[in-house]
Amino acid sequence: MNYRLSTLLADTSYSADKTEIIDIDVIDPISQIIMELSANITDDTAITAHVMECITKIELIDGSDVLFSLTGKEAEAADWYCNHNFNSPWNIYMGWGETERQIRLNFGRYLLDPVLAFDPKKFRNPQLKISLDINAGGAVPTTNKLRVWAVLFDEKKVTPVGFLMHKEIKNYVMTASGHEYTDLPRDYPYRKLFIRQQEAGTEPGQNISNIKLSEDQDKRIIVNHLPEDILRTIAMISPPIWEYIHARVATSQTSIYCTPTTRVYAVATELGDTSGAGAIATTMGDGGLIKAIAATAQKYAQLFVTGYLPHGVYEIPFGLQDQIEDWYDVTKVGSLKLDITGASGLGGTETAQVFLQQLRKY
Repeated sequence: MNYRLSTLLADTSYSADKTEIIDIDVIDPISQIIMELSANITDDTAITAHVMECITKIELIDGSDVLFSLTGKEAEAADWYCNHNFNSPWNIYMGWGETERQIRLNFGRYLLDPVLAFDPKKFRNPQLKISLDINAGGAVPTTNKLRVWAVLFDEKKVTPVGFLMHKEIKNYVMTASGHEYTDLPRDYPYRKLFIRQQEAGTEPGQNISNIKLSEDQDKRIIVNHLPEDILRTIAMISPPIWEYIHARVATSQTSIYCTPTTRVYAVATELGDTSGAGAIATTMGDGGLIKAIAATAQKYAQLFVTGYLPHGVYEIPFGLQDQIEDWYDVTKVGSLKLDITGASGLGGTETAQVFLQQLRKY
């Protein structure tokens, strides 16, 4: 076989918060690492947050060298922008079973990219660290489960020149009309810059008033736009997000959390084998929060959801994404500064994050 799927972590259950450390003891180049989170359901009348909140940190390290470091939501957004789909777009928040999501850590431009892949032989002791807060999201879970696989090159011999590295650069509290300046690293070329702002019930573009990226004290201004401008131009190279959600809907407004955070449309119908009376209405979706209400008795519902900005993440891609030589070589820049301006009506608790996808060569 040219390729194979190898298990890095078999089905493991956790009843308390935990950081699982997994030694990467394979020797073949890795194209993707696939993680599956399952959170059990104990109260389907109380969905507290998106289930991906249960993964607070994903890190790939080699001693003190950090090769990947994102939250679960950041990693899922980066996965979306790489593949434009989810491995598991079905979200069950009903009174049986588990809520499951999968995240792919992408080391190449696409699955089984022979040029870019993570080569464990280039490192001394690579480890994957996954930190869980088992009841931070979902329908009041008391246990989480993890499964982890690696998509490997096997009999096909490849010599990757490097891999895509992902790191969060900043996580800060925004201020009303305030400028947050970030001196971005210039160590490795950029393929993508990500800016995340998520507040349940509010579109990200309502909390950010401007995004500016400039070189050498404004000698060259790369981006200087409203978030809405970025959404309607750069972001439109990506298709809309879509996912299915199954949840219980009461006769009062019920909170249901989704992945898209702007331009959200949710269509709900009753889940069942007979036709019952009473419609299900949905509204909002801003910031990943849908409000649903049943006309008569509470019902199990199935929702089709679509929208943009996964987990509130804006993507700013650099160059033709399949051509490595066309990416943004920041190593030639004297300084690189990001300026994010908060909206005037911020309440003082809203946060934003900045993270990168960079080319790291061996």
